Amino acid sequence: MSDSTKPVRRAVVLGGGGPVGVAWQLGLAAGLATGGVDLAAADLVVGTSAGSIAGALLTGGDDPARLIAEVESLFATGTGTSGADQVSQEALAEFMDLTFAVGQLGEDPAAHAAHIAKVGAFSRAATTIPEDAFVGSIGSVLAGRPWPGHFACTAVDTETGRFQVWDATTAVPLERAIASSCSVPGVYPPITINGSRYMDGGARSALNADLAAGYDTVIVVSVTVMDLPPGIEDERIGAYLATQRAEVEALRAGGTHVEVIVPDLEFLTISGFGMSLMDFTLLGAASEAGVRLGKLEADRISAAW
Repeated sequence: MSDSTKPVRRAVVLGGGGPVGVAWQLGLAAGLATGGVDLAAADLVVGTSAGSIAGALLTGGDDPARLIAEVESLFATGTGTSGADQVSQEALAEFMDLTFAVGQLGEDPAAHAAHIAKVGAFSRAATTIPEDAFVGSIGSVLAGRPWPGHFACTAVDTETGRFQVWDATTAVPLERAIASSCSVPGVYPPITINGSRYMDGGARSALNADLAAGYDTVIVVSVTVMDLPPGIEDERIGAYLATQRAEVEALRAGGTHVEVIVPDLEFLTISGFGMSLMDFTLLGAASEAGVRLGKLEADRISAAW
């Protein structure tokens, strides 16, 4: 029998998905808030890539409604003349190919280590905007902010493949940690922290939901679908999505109550079914779609929250 006097420990997992995913997640948070669900009130908010930006803003005390009203100007200020909005589609496509290959690696640790090493080498070899320019694009919004005590974000060491979780205890400037979590291999430069160079935490997983193990209730927000839509068959992508579902099922197997929020048809259409998540012109539409979905999901999430 459960102890009803024991506080319920809640966590939120915000997955990766480019600037369009950031806008959608912020809109989702604003929509959920209208139904009484405050994602920032969780005991832990962990973000990967897009989720690291959204998570840092939400746990930093920003009002979600204000964030979505200003999302386009926030990104415009951030990118400035840095070139961060000039995304190499060729490099992005190559990274996506590497990402989808994860589903075919099975459970062999050596195969996964070799794969991460390959992604790391790809990240280090890429021609991108300068590192300082990319960190500056993040810093224009986050520089000088204190670490929220219950926020963490993820990155991967490009040399060793070591998974890194940044939080208030790691003594790394927030904007540099976020930049490392958002360093899409091939698209943006690896970020130097304490002598090592880090890439997007999505190189390990788009969710990294295992970081929420041990919490009583977890809300997982995936910027991409977790199952292939009916009528669409792609063995490689299907196998990759299965790895994301496995993370959620592992949490449930450990006794955690998990609710998953995935894109609806409106956002899938806006984001080109995940192929246009790096298109900075879609931010406004993405945030509005997020608000609408958040309002629709508020009752379901509130019941678990």
